[in-house]
Amino acid sequence: MPAMASSPPPSVSPSVSSDPEATAALFALRELVDEALENALVARSGIAELMDTLLPVLVERMKLRGIFLRTYAEDLALHDFSAGETIAEVGRVLEACKEGGQEEIAFEAGGRQVIGQPLDVVGCWFGTFAISVEATDPRSRSYLARSANLVCEVLDNFLYAIRASREKHTITMELGDALRERVLGEGLGKAAAILHREIPISRMLLVYTAEEAAESTLQAQLYQEGKLVFDTLGAATGSSFAPLRMMAQEYLASQSTRLLEEVGMLGAQEEILINGITHSVVVGKVLVMPKGPPFNTHNREILSSFAGYIRQRIVDFNKEWRNLASSFSQADVARLLSSEDYRASYLEPREAEVAMLYVDIAGFTRLSEQVLKTPAQVAQLVEIWSKDAVDIVWQHGGVFDKMVGDCIIALFGPPFYETPPGARLASAIACAVEIREMTENLPKRPALGHLAEVGVGVSTGVNLAPLFVGTFGPNSNFTGFSSGMNNTARLQGCAKNGEILVMQEAIARLPEGHGFVFGEEQKAQVKNVAEPLRYRGLVRR
Repeated sequence: MPAMASSPPPSVSPSVSSDPEATAALFALRELVDEALENALVARSGIAELMDTLLPVLVERMKLRGIFLRTYAEDLALHDFSAGETIAEVGRVLEACKEGGQEEIAFEAGGRQVIGQPLDVVGCWFGTFAISVEATDPRSRSYLARSANLVCEVLDNFLYAIRASREKHTITMELGDALRERVLGEGLGKAAAILHREIPISRMLLVYTAEEAAESTLQAQLYQEGKLVFDTLGAATGSSFAPLRMMAQEYLASQSTRLLEEVGMLGAQEEILINGITHSVVVGKVLVMPKGPPFNTHNREILSSFAGYIRQRIVDFNKEWRNLASSFSQADVARLLSSEDYRASYLEPREAEVAMLYVDIAGFTRLSEQVLKTPAQVAQLVEIWSKDAVDIVWQHGGVFDKMVGDCIIALFGPPFYETPPGARLASAIACAVEIREMTENLPKRPALGHLAEVGVGVSTGVNLAPLFVGTFGPNSNFTGFSSGMNNTARLQGCAKNGEILVMQEAIARLPEGHGFVFGEEQKAQVKNVAEPLRYRGLVRR
């Protein structure tokens, strides 16, 4: 917004300039209003306080019967202010001088002359001003209209600040509404379009982390002329965006400007930091390049407000990301957060055929007591094994349900249910094989070399059964419930070290050409189940 120039002395019409007394009265009126505004600014008075003081004085000095002003106050709503008599025909003035109406109106009614005009602040309608005098008032209508216009011109200086505040408020509210979009990427796109409309921006780069200090979830977006050029959100880590993510991580840590060179923003100076909750961690940066001269104060204030809204949106996004990332792979989290109303679409509890995997470190109690011995070594094994096991679950398209002791539970099928039930079971079995191989190779790692003599393995149960699955409980944990789930846990309990047991009924659902080879059918009578479990062990794949 351009700076408001100081108003020049009022031009005086020929009828007024020919009357020195009238001219002097107009300049005295201007000084009166100027002084009232200066006093209000010094005292930091609001518009209501100013009008309570000024309007009665104007009634007296201008020899008016009544005065009326409708304009925007600090709350950015229209308010009415008046002094003297109520102007009976003020509604007629308001109708004539509304936004987009005529410049001024003058008429007689009820023995009074009424003169009204709209307020104009930097080319924008900002309200209506009206005065009334006796119908027999000897002063000419042109003089009275000029007096009213002079008051409005001087008031413009005071009202300009309110207009600027109103404009900024409107823009920031638009930005806030845009960033409340359910899908983060769409919200950022709308906010970028608003900024481009209001501020002369050539390019804008947004870099942020989906989790504080988590490189793997760092995202970057580039907008040019308000249009999205690239967006890493939703792209897999191994995609073509991987180099950009790495450069963005370096830029966020202030270690390199390679990203700025890559996107043609090396000379941009307007950088705004997005702090984390404690303000001690930078979770993002906004870099903007002006189109033309450097940004003025108004533009910088809007950009600062944008960064503030972005901060809150990223904080909210981080919470969602962390919550989802405890169960789903990064690719699935990004896809969920890029979906409209993903909770209702994908996470609401539903009944579905789901493949279930229970995998447990075999002989864990013996290992803990006889080999690992110290709590630190026990914790080290569980930490390394569980992290790698869950990563394998995600690589095979599974969902991490929970860890009970040293047993990992995973589900295959949710959250998108795009593969047929047999394919879900095949993924679970392939995952079980890879977790077994990873576990048996743990002693080869330097940190776990002390396990080489005794070795380490897993016992595994796999099943395919109907499951009521989705988010449950006060913490919205993603899990499932059914007798099939319980029987999978019992099946895992029947497995020995290195065994992968699969329910017989489930095996029949595997797709043709699955490549798995199973042993003879076996049965096991388990507690609280009337019929024995029927299963077969995986021989090879």
